Amino acid sequence: MPQSSIVFAVARQITAAVFRQPAINLPAIAATRLVCVSFSCSIQTPEMKFTGEKTALENQILGTYNQVKEDVWMVASVRAANPDSQVTLSEEKRSVLNAIQNREFNKDDVDEFKRDGSVGETAKGYLEIRSIEKLQNDADYRKLVERIVEEENRDRRIVMQRVIDINPSIEPTDQAEVERVFAKLSQESAKPGEWIQSPNGEWIRKK
Repeated sequence: MPQSSIVFAVARQITAAVFRQPAINLPAIAATRLVCVSFSCSIQTPEMKFTGEKTALENQILGTYNQVKEDVWMVASVRAANPDSQVTLSEEKRSVLNAIQNREFNKDDVDEFKRDGSVGETAKGYLEIRSIEKLQNDADYRKLVERIVEEENRDRRIVMQRVIDINPSIEPTDQAEVERVFAKLSQESAKPGEWIQSPNGEWIRKK
């Protein structure tokens, strides 16, 4: 295996471990940085993009969303580089940092629920539980789905609100448009066979 592939695999495993902790795991982040420094590589947060044409407001929302994610990684990097540093975070930034971290923590469960049809992506950017036999016959599984969906939708609302708050070009009255843009992101990243909701409210399986 090429050296770069090995480095990427190691870094990916460490980063995944970071987001599986209830709080930011500074030693793990520092280890990730050490691996990359040793092999002269770099890690960047993936930039979210739309396919097709975008409106000016969509560009604003998307750019601010990427900025929010970059801020999270910046805080983690500063703490990893100097664990004794006192990084002051506003309550709003701490809240969105925790929301993004928790979304990563729950991602595997959310993906599983989408695959088996337990949940779908709505036209407003949130998850919705669907009525399937597995949920009706397995009470414990339904409770798990309900808990994860509640957390995921809460975290999405926090992230969306942060996007509105930090960009003066996005008005509070644009919330419905922000939700629509996030719905578009989520539905474009959905896998074939997963449930998505059209703007008119109809549920279809993505092709």
